[in-house]
Amino acid sequence: MSDTLLTGLNMAITRRTTLLMGATAGLSVFVPALSASAGDGDDKRPELRIAVQQNPVSQEPVDAASNVAFRNNYSIHETVLALNMRGDFSVKPNLGVSWTWVSPTILEMKLRPGVIFHDGREMTAEDVAFSFGPERLLNKDAPGYPVYRTNFTSLDHVEVVDPLTVRFITKFQDPIFLQRLASYAAVVISKDAWQKNGGNWTTWRQKPVGAGPYKVESYATNENVILASHDQAYRGKPAAKRVTLRIVPEVSSRIAGLLAGDYDIATDLPPDQLAVVTASAGHEIVGGPVPNHRILFFDKNNPALKDPRVRQALVLAIDRQAIVDTIWSGRTRVPNGLQFELYGPVYLKDYPAYKYDPDQAMQLLKDAGYNGEEIEIRSQNNYYTAENPVTQAVVAMWQAVGVNAKMKFVESGKLFENSSTRATGNWSSTGQVPDPYISFFTQFSSAGSLNSFKIWQNADFDALGAKMEQAVDPAERAKIFRDMLHLIEWQDPGVTVLHQNAVFFGIRKGIKWQPLPAFQMDLGAGSLAFEEQKS
Repeated sequence: MSDTLLTGLNMAITRRTTLLMGATAGLSVFVPALSASAGDGDDKRPELRIAVQQNPVSQEPVDAASNVAFRNNYSIHETVLALNMRGDFSVKPNLGVSWTWVSPTILEMKLRPGVIFHDGREMTAEDVAFSFGPERLLNKDAPGYPVYRTNFTSLDHVEVVDPLTVRFITKFQDPIFLQRLASYAAVVISKDAWQKNGGNWTTWRQKPVGAGPYKVESYATNENVILASHDQAYRGKPAAKRVTLRIVPEVSSRIAGLLAGDYDIATDLPPDQLAVVTASAGHEIVGGPVPNHRILFFDKNNPALKDPRVRQALVLAIDRQAIVDTIWSGRTRVPNGLQFELYGPVYLKDYPAYKYDPDQAMQLLKDAGYNGEEIEIRSQNNYYTAENPVTQAVVAMWQAVGVNAKMKFVESGKLFENSSTRATGNWSSTGQVPDPYISFFTQFSSAGSLNSFKIWQNADFDALGAKMEQAVDPAERAKIFRDMLHLIEWQDPGVTVLHQNAVFFGIRKGIKWQPLPAFQMDLGAGSLAFEEQKS
């Protein structure tokens, strides 16, 4: 075991139990305070300063769908429908206020009147039709292609009935079409603003015109995103006149800046650092588990991983509960498979829990003829909370059963970069839609986001997904999902879950804000307030 890989960890490994202690990083020098912006006139609302580990490279939700993109885009855009994220994740009205199924394939929807885009123009049915039209969904130059297309595979076209009424025409009876319209991909943009931009998707990505509570004021690569209040937002005037999301990659620097008063909120704090914040009388910790699982992907094209028994061995060699108990201090949990309770009737309550069996792992390695080939596990240097210690723990567990495992740091965005050594990597999977077709199948199918990098493909998995898409009965959908889950997690392992993710924020007292149980940050009216404003 490499001493370098175990720096900052105090480990004791037995055959049955792996105990890990995450290293506590020392606080670094304070980050300078952010400068105030001029030109706000008589607007006395405060600014909100947030230290983040990273910002998305695009302000379009599907272009850079990730934990950091969800955080920003929830403020910039509004979706047709919405999910009740503070409840059961059921579908609720948003830009669309009421709807009727005219037939099994025709959904007529009334739109909310008086919705104003960032450009000052009122939303109409034409904007909705454009947002779900071929220019957006099928254009290879458009943001997020082909993810938009895979999210709306059932959609044929959208008809404008009148200025505030549209009809969504589907190719078949789609049991989750309402959930699709509530997903992060179902945002409505200003057609007029796009046309005035010359239809240039490249420039649009940095400053899209949506209807959310904040609009993009500026974007500086590797520095910050500044959002300005959209005072005509239909939810009401936000409490902050401006939000600055400044990139501060190191956890210790985010905490130091928070305690120094340079930031109001610091995101993505690991469990072993929370006490540093709570020890300060002027600060507190908010947050907790979110519908997102930390996973490992397996590149079955790597010569060392071609035999599924090797990948099965890697799955069995991970003591997930030890990771949760030690690195995460019990603040999250090990789920029963790559699924979420918010799937409702499709959730598999009886799906077996992950088994930790190093003896069986070693036997499988022997049976597969594994002969010490190096297996690289990639980590993005704490892009995810506690990513480094979790990855180091997995390396140690694999080494304990005889695997020549090595950890490799890669830059964010290069996790899936093809090379002869690409084998496994620390990733995450989110349940943004309360059904496994979008949240699960479209991510791992041959046309999905993972396999755009040609890492794992399985024809049987694709066939099951095609059946699930059109299955109306929840019991049938659950049966298909069970077969898919068993296939990708065990029969031909493409991914395996490590633990459910949790997100913790350090926040300055005097700010009234409770995060959603999701990566999205709701900073709009009714969700954010400043005690200073009560006077």
